Amino acid sequence: MFARTSLTAALLMLSTAMLPGDGVAQVTGFTHPGTPLTAADLMTLKSYVAQGRQPWKSAYDQLANDGKARLTYVMAGPYATVSRAPDVNLWPWRNDMVAIWNLSRMWYFTGNKDYAKKAHDILMQWATVQTEFAGRESMLDLGDYAYMFVGGADILRGTWPDWTDADTATVKTYFANVLIPASNPYGENMFGAANKGALALNALGLMAIFNDDTALLNRVVAQTRTLAHIGLRSSNDIGMLGDSLRDQGHAHGQLKSLVMLAEALWKQGIDVYADFDNRLLAAGEYFARVNELEPTPFLPFGTTDAYYTADNTNRGWNGWGGGNIVLNQIYNAYVNRKGMQAPFIAQRRQWMPVDSGSFVFLKDVDMSTATPPPALAIPATSSIISGFADADIGGAAPAGSATYADGTWTVKGGGAEIWGTSDSCHFAYRALTGDGAIIAKVESLQNTSPSAKAGVMMRTSLAQGAPRAWMAVTNRIQAEQNMQNLAVYGGNNYGNKVLPIASSTASYWVKLERIGNMITGYVSPDGTNWAATDVGRIDGPLPDTIYAGLVVASVANGTLNTSTFSNVQITGGDGGAPAAIPAAPATLLAEPGDGAVPLRWQQSFGATGYAVLRATSSGGPYTTIAANVAGSSYIDTSVANGTTYYYAITATNAAGTSANSPEDSATPVHPLVHVATGGTPNDSRNNAANAGNAFDRNSGTEWFYSGVMGWLQYDLGHAETVQRYTVVSSFDKIGRDPKDWQFQGSNDGVTWTTLDTQAGQAFANRFQQNSYTVASPGAYRWYRLNITSNNGDTGFTDLGEFGLYAARP
Repeated sequence: MFARTSLTAALLMLSTAMLPGDGVAQVTGFTHPGTPLTAADLMTLKSYVAQGRQPWKSAYDQLANDGKARLTYVMAGPYATVSRAPDVNLWPWRNDMVAIWNLSRMWYFTGNKDYAKKAHDILMQWATVQTEFAGRESMLDLGDYAYMFVGGADILRGTWPDWTDADTATVKTYFANVLIPASNPYGENMFGAANKGALALNALGLMAIFNDDTALLNRVVAQTRTLAHIGLRSSNDIGMLGDSLRDQGHAHGQLKSLVMLAEALWKQGIDVYADFDNRLLAAGEYFARVNELEPTPFLPFGTTDAYYTADNTNRGWNGWGGGNIVLNQIYNAYVNRKGMQAPFIAQRRQWMPVDSGSFVFLKDVDMSTATPPPALAIPATSSIISGFADADIGGAAPAGSATYADGTWTVKGGGAEIWGTSDSCHFAYRALTGDGAIIAKVESLQNTSPSAKAGVMMRTSLAQGAPRAWMAVTNRIQAEQNMQNLAVYGGNNYGNKVLPIASSTASYWVKLERIGNMITGYVSPDGTNWAATDVGRIDGPLPDTIYAGLVVASVANGTLNTSTFSNVQITGGDGGAPAAIPAAPATLLAEPGDGAVPLRWQQSFGATGYAVLRATSSGGPYTTIAANVAGSSYIDTSVANGTTYYYAITATNAAGTSANSPEDSATPVHPLVHVATGGTPNDSRNNAANAGNAFDRNSGTEWFYSGVMGWLQYDLGHAETVQRYTVVSSFDKIGRDPKDWQFQGSNDGVTWTTLDTQAGQAFANRFQQNSYTVASPGAYRWYRLNITSNNGDTGFTDLGEFGLYAARP
């Protein structure tokens, strides 16, 4: 027990070395429950369930019928040791953590203390028996299940009258001594890449809140906002995450973890949703757009696991309910709370199932508030035209040099190699005190060897073999990264890595950044879309001053390699380089809002502002609708719904204006309203309850019909002009999906007018929504789907949801 406590303290002490001086949210009080559901959230949910409001009631019914939510549930554990990779006693732990979450919610919704007592007993058994969570991937389960085991404990602590202070102390000890150390076994500030690190942050943050641990939570907030390989900075301006080009499942995991943590922080009064121009909204919209199969460009991006120059991911991914927890949280955070628009998330929400786990994160109103933390102290850079000193390290010969002219640094250097433990190169450098960064575009690299290198370097001293990091490009048309004598996540396999670059020549952008005791290496095709691909920690005494600059190794010692660099910037630079006309923004995304078109673009290096151009036909002619826009987003509100607009962005600075960005278009639209509510469902078997499953706004339930022909109808109770209807496939067999039907309307429930006929309809995916426009709509009280054939099943027909949509102000 003492060893674990000491380890936790040591890790927390170590983490303080990297934290920036500003940007830390000083938490002084905690809200319980609040990880991430508050008492107000629970009260609203309970009232919705009691009122029978959909889809909350149908999802609650699923919860009540879950075996892990019943008083008959048999505890699967506890065990002293649990491990992930290798897996040891993992499923018993998982099952019991879910049971704690389910039973604690059942206690609140029913008021039956037996549920609370059972959840409490399972939690206390684990808290007093488990002494270790081991394995190289322990943080994956701790991050995935944190909102369940912490959330369940917090509900009990904050709402169950039989919970005691001793219970709180027991759980705090369990978290502090067993689960918190296992949330990041790689060493503080290192973490795994992208989704793996985000899961660790989520687990640490939620447990810090339960434990009333101000120091730990402040560190988590700083790490979330600062560490570019795992947190909010593991993203770009258009909303891509580090794992976006890996696959959509991992991208979802990274997004969900960051948002779950952001939501828990909001409940503690901290608004990180606002960070980086509402970056989590951008990320949610990008994820939803890609997986709704809307045309969506991508940019090269990646993580410390891999750098991706192509998108071969599984677009159209619908796992984990299509993201029904995280996208509902994002929608609530930005649309309900902040009055913003999220068109692609809204589109996806029309079909996403609402299940026993996700319904508690579904809101229709939220008036809660939080405050953004102080601005981050991310190191700024400026151009440099003089002041680099020269050093030939490791016997590099002949003597090298560095000169500047007309925006270009020319560096000549010998050296045997800097790969791996080698350290023989020419280094043009200056001293940096405190946090800092250096950026350069490698313009050319002389072919003295296929392994010749040119890039940027940081090192703790000029002595050969000193702790150091470098990012460079080679004549093999690839980037290389190296961190020696630093603590590196993944060890030498990560510290020494070759990266593909999205270029046909050895010309690319590289960057190094030091914050505290952490050095992060980046690559970029354009100088703004930075992917953090390497990260290392300076252990031991932390030097106030390190050395940063340009590095060249000819890898043919005795021969000088002449390489050139443009756009060289460093913290504390002299700013003397003349401005160059910025490149056009690399990409632009336009979104179909309601009376508005939200725009996001990737910023351009050196730009001081942007102009938004709009046309009513592709390719122009364009009109400038906004000039001198700061940042990477703009909302065009001077639009008419139903009209298609075409947009481009230009970047500008003192030197001039760029060419146009790639074009994107959007058609703003006022959404039709789902009107099948408050009325009476029925079907041709006269089974109103079964028919109601098609109108509960929850595709996770289904209308299950015995037969291959039959009708499903809804009595609105008044006449509505339905302009569009939707059919969502159920979770069941494809053969049971409707295939041929007539969509009909009636004003007496007897005489029917056919408004639309469909044949050969298919639903390749589960929960797939097909939408149909009514060509000649009229005002009718009753609407029905008269199904004449399904997709091949001989016994049953089913669907998840039948939607009726009409225009409303």
